[in-house]
This record gives sequence, structure tokens and C-alpha cells, in this order.
Amino acid sequence: MFKRIALSVLAALLVVSASASVFGATPARGGTLKVSASSIQQLDPYKTAANDETNICGLVFDPLVIISKDNFKPMPHLAQKWETPDENTWVFHLRKGVYFQEGNEVFKKGAKREVTADDVVYSIQRFLKVSTAFTLGDIKSVKALDRYTVEIKTPVPNPFLVADSNRIPSVGIVPREAIEKLGEDGFARHPIGSGPFALKSFTTDQGAVLERNTNYWLPVYLDKVEFVVIPDPTVQILALTAGEVDIVPYLFNLDSMATVAKNPKLTTLSRGGSYRGLGFNVTKPPFDELEVRDAISKAMDIDAAFNAVVAPHGERAYGQCAPWLPHGYDPSLKSLWEYDPKEAVAILNKAGFRDTNGDGILDRNGKPLKVEIKTIAGSQVRTLTILATQLKKVGIDASVLQQDTAVWVNDVIDGNTQVFFDFSFAGTTGLHSLFHSSSIGKTNGHYYSSSTVDSLLDAALKTVDYKKLTSLWKQAQRKIMEDKASIPLYFEWGYSIVNKKVNDFVPPWGGMHLVTLENSVWISK
Repeated sequence: MFKRIALSVLAALLVVSASASVFGATPARGGTLKVSASSIQQLDPYKTAANDETNICGLVFDPLVIISKDNFKPMPHLAQKWETPDENTWVFHLRKGVYFQEGNEVFKKGAKREVTADDVVYSIQRFLKVSTAFTLGDIKSVKALDRYTVEIKTPVPNPFLVADSNRIPSVGIVPREAIEKLGEDGFARHPIGSGPFALKSFTTDQGAVLERNTNYWLPVYLDKVEFVVIPDPTVQILALTAGEVDIVPYLFNLDSMATVAKNPKLTTLSRGGSYRGLGFNVTKPPFDELEVRDAISKAMDIDAAFNAVVAPHGERAYGQCAPWLPHGYDPSLKSLWEYDPKEAVAILNKAGFRDTNGDGILDRNGKPLKVEIKTIAGSQVRTLTILATQLKKVGIDASVLQQDTAVWVNDVIDGNTQVFFDFSFAGTTGLHSLFHSSSIGKTNGHYYSSSTVDSLLDAALKTVDYKKLTSLWKQAQRKIMEDKASIPLYFEWGYSIVNKKVNDFVPPWGGMHLVTLENSVWISK
């Protein structure tokens, strides 16, 4: 199951108009929008954090709220409005006249099955039971007050419940009948929602085709959306240039920027960024030793690698929380990361690693110190290769292994790796997703567990006082960085590359949304 990168927002520095609209032009109906994807395994919205899968789910299902393209705050969608009568209560008022997709195995054409509060209650309860990617936090109860009103009660305040794209905005509303009739596996292959597009066909790791939902409550201009699986990021750009796809939603290879910039048919849109780090599975020897992880961090000239590959498309990172997260961003963590290769060797020598056979590689008890960094395709491969070369200079047998996305994710989450290109989760509660012990085997591929960190994050997630929340969050992050569970490398600005004939496209944030109260994508004739 995929558990990976979720793009976030760089509000002050990166926001450009996330639309390629022709000024003053009238939207045209028709056409097929072709979107590149790296891998697609299943389409149950509660069992994935994979970009490509969440993008499709964002078109098939309606969430209660969507994160706004301009101010990145929650905006109405299926829920017309909501209020918090007290710190532990949320009341959502649903939009009337929204119907589940018809002409499928569950709802025949003309069924007119309206989405009601009972569906929201069922969806949230199911999410709490089966979600393998995200969490809503502690929920005490969820109930329908009437046909169009839902009340959620939490045992403690949950300040991120609506604002975090990985919480309520990630809960697409599903019909109970579909789960009961199709079963869990069947629903994952034939999802049915109330979104602007209904699934027509889906073949694992080949692609998916969606058709316009003619009964949608907002104008839908596109006839179809096709997701085309192209695993290699460079080939994705070539396909875009050749007109084989219209959108590359995530530019993973920054080396392609020069090519893109020269193409008059393409435009670059930015809405966020990702955390890039070097992660350790801290349960795997010898990386279960803090001294070994610390030595590796000191043996790498990260600034040099960053400047050679990433700049000016990012910022050097010293913690996991990005600049667009004021409650966590902490430049003072820079003091924890010092480039000192001589000290690195001294630490390793003290830990028992020495070159006993003269081959240039440090070893202990006859075993060489080997670092195999598992990664997916993208510009980070060059960065990691530079870092691996630096590690070799101090006697660490370092290499980079590029894997297929599905294999990489499964290896990390299942614990079948030691060192890896770190997950992103650069959003509001990403620190919790990556390092809280409750996420081990889900999104915590570090297998990191600290009672101190758990307590700090647990307290922060129920704190409405922003100053106190910030203090708790930064304390947790500092402890994680001191433990060297991950070596922060950089924050990479996120880009979508779009054919200029595509209008009103908003780069994905917790899923792709082509039709909202703010936008409806159309193609110029």
C-alpha cells in the first residue's frame, strides 16, 4: 500500500496564480484531460496516501471541505458551512441536492440517491476503522442531527481537524451500499462517489479513465480525465512535450526545468513543496546506534549537494517542518548539523569501526559499514549520489538504489530497508505522520518510537493555544532531530507542469480537485 509524499504550501514565497486560464475566455465544454501518473495500485480513498491515487480519488469523491487555492484555508464543498459551538464540537451543514454517481453496479441510472448526513457518519466511522494512511485524531462520536447536519465530538480539542488536508479534507464521502455490495477489494477497484467524475476503467499500474458525472452539482466542462502511468519522471516530461499528456502534476526531476522553460506550449505552476531527507530505520543495525547516524550526518557536505542540484528550487532544511508551517519551522536547528568528516571518522572509530583489511572501508567484527540508500526516480537521485560519494571518502560503503515507486514505498513501510530517501508529509501534521509511534507501519517508516516525542505531539494535537502548540511542536521536532532519526536535506518547491491549453488548473494539495467552487478545468479548442 502506498504511503508517501503529500505536497504542502509555500504561502509567502511560492504562490503563483494556479490557473492557466485564458483571460476573458468563455470555458469550452468537452475534451479529455490526460494526466501523468507514476503508479496506481488501488482506489479506496481511505487506504492510500499515494499522490496518483489520491488525485483520482479527489475526482471520484466529494469531501466535506477543500483547501483553498489562494489562502490555503478550508473552504466549503460538500459542507456548505460549519461551526464549533465549543472546543470539542464541530457541526457541519451539508449541501442539498448532491447525488451519488449512477449507471454502475450499485446505483442504476436514474437512482437519484442523495448524499445525506448518514453517509457522512458512515464514511467517518469507516475511515476511523480502515484508514491506513491518515488520521482524524481522537473522535468521541459522530452522528446525524438531521438529514443534512452532522455533529462530530472529540474528547479533547482537535485544532487541526478541518485545517489539515490529511484530516477531514481527506475523507471522501462513500455510500454504504457500495462497500456492502462490492466488498473492500471490489470497492478499491470500482470506487463510487458523488464527485465530478465517475470511474470508467482502471488497470493496475497502467492507467485509469474517468467520465464526467452529468448530475454533478457544479459545472463540469471536461468529458473525460485519463491518468496515464509513466513511472520515469523524465519520460513524463517527454510525454508532456510530445502532447501525449496534458499535465505532469508533480515535477520530480528538477533537471527538466530548463527544458520546460524553453517550451512556449507549457506553463509552470507552483503551490507548495516537499521535505527531502535521509531517513533511517532506527531498529536496523547498525543504524539503531545514535553514534552511527550522527557520524553519517557529519560526513556529508549537504550544502554542496543542495547547491549543485536543487538551488534555486528549494531551501536547505534543518528540521522536518517547512517554512510554510510557522508552528514548526525552526531555523535554530541548524546548530545540530555540522559538516565535519574528521569528527565523523573519530565517532565511528570509537564505535568500533576501523579499516582492518586496508580496503578503504570501515568495518566492525568483520562486517563493512554499508549504507544503501533506497529512493525513487527524481532529481534527488543526483543529490543522494553526491552524498554517497562523500560518505565513501570517509570509509563508508555507500550506494544509491533506485526502485519502482510501489516497491520503494512497501520496503520502507514494511521495514525492509535501512536507509532511505525520506518521505515528504510537509503539511500541517507531517511531523506526527512521520515520527509518532502510532504511525509505525503506516507512515512512520523510521520505526522511530520516543515516549517524549509521543507525549509532546499528543499534547500539541489537543492544544488550541497557538503559542503553546508551537512550543510543543518545536520541542518534539528538536528531540527527533537530536536523535538523528532523519537527516534533513532540503525543502524542494513543488511544481506542476501544464499544457497552456489547460485552463483553471490548481496544483494538487491532498488530492487533485478539478471542479470546486473556485475552479473548473477546461481545455481550449
